[in-house]
Amino acid sequence: MATSDNSGAFLEDLANEILLSLPVKSLLRFKCVSKKWCALIEDPKFTIEHLICSKKKPPQFLIYDYGAPQDAPPVTVIFDNGIPSPSQGDNSQRFGAIKTLLGSVDGLFFLEREIDNGLDKGSLCSLWNPATREVRHLPAATIGFQPFDDSGRHFGFGLDPMTKDYKVIYHYLRDECAAVYSCSRDSWKIFKHDVNYNYRDCERNVLYNNTYLNGSYYWLLAEDPTWKIISFDFGKEMFVEIKGPPDDYYIDVWSANLILFDDSVAILNFLEGRVIDVWVMIHPGVWNKFVTFNWFEPIEICYESSLILVTKDSRLLSYNVKTKKTKLLEFHLPGTSSTDPEIGGCGIYYYKESLVTIKRQESGELDLSGCLTKMVAGY
Repeated sequence: MATSDNSGAFLEDLANEILLSLPVKSLLRFKCVSKKWCALIEDPKFTIEHLICSKKKPPQFLIYDYGAPQDAPPVTVIFDNGIPSPSQGDNSQRFGAIKTLLGSVDGLFFLEREIDNGLDKGSLCSLWNPATREVRHLPAATIGFQPFDDSGRHFGFGLDPMTKDYKVIYHYLRDECAAVYSCSRDSWKIFKHDVNYNYRDCERNVLYNNTYLNGSYYWLLAEDPTWKIISFDFGKEMFVEIKGPPDDYYIDVWSANLILFDDSVAILNFLEGRVIDVWVMIHPGVWNKFVTFNWFEPIEICYESSLILVTKDSRLLSYNVKTKKTKLLEFHLPGTSSTDPEIGGCGIYYYKESLVTIKRQESGELDLSGCLTKMVAGY
């Protein structure tokens, strides 16, 4: 009898391990196999364990083609060798008039779109899980968003590491107030910030999508002739100013980029002669010049210790800064030569799919509101 019980437990554990290794598309299909499997896959604990497994898998990139024709899916997911991921399938979800697309954080994206209200044009903010195809529209903010073409307006998207609550931050440099949206509250909260800006100059936000790290979102801000780095702490819901590399080192903030490099915040500083310095932040305000290399094509994103570059004929290249090895990805899409949604370009995003749900229940809370406070150790 005991042997039979042990065998049953072993088979259940084995099935659980196999399911954890499967892509989201397969898991959503397998929910129909039995009530037991459906309950397991919908279990918040399983969602978190699957997310941890997903983060251990090889890198993937989500490419959103802003100019995709109506008969073609705008979303493509590829492996780091450029081969499309068969697990994603054709995602025909289409979002018109995208102005901002940030992510991914635990497989989720934040997007802002322009909508026509009849009398004027407004903004619609949403959260999106491409793997489950869930979309959550955020309520209208009680703070007025500035026009889309104003370079002083910025969003950030990330996770509060203590409460496991996904949040969105909006701030405009010439306003003394900012607004933060919380999924658990399902509302925006307006607060006064104490970041000092040079209001006489036009601010320039130069960042890639991956500027979120460990509960904070980072911006590189130019205030001619100086510059600064600010971050927003999603847990404390406050801005923090961070000192950059040594004062005697010149950084051209109008061309430099703030990125993630091997799980650290880093600055790509473009010098003369197609030379790039990489400065890595070891601790807040403590920087180390990591490497100098020659660049030869436009840089789209950075992942781990590699850069994704785009050639003139819209081919993708992966360049490992540590090994100095270049790899041509087996993917070609004309729009990848531009990232501007206005002219039908493509956005390229480092991506790890997940089962994380953003649905609202009748109470207005997240389906995962209970589990997000019970994340397993090591997450």
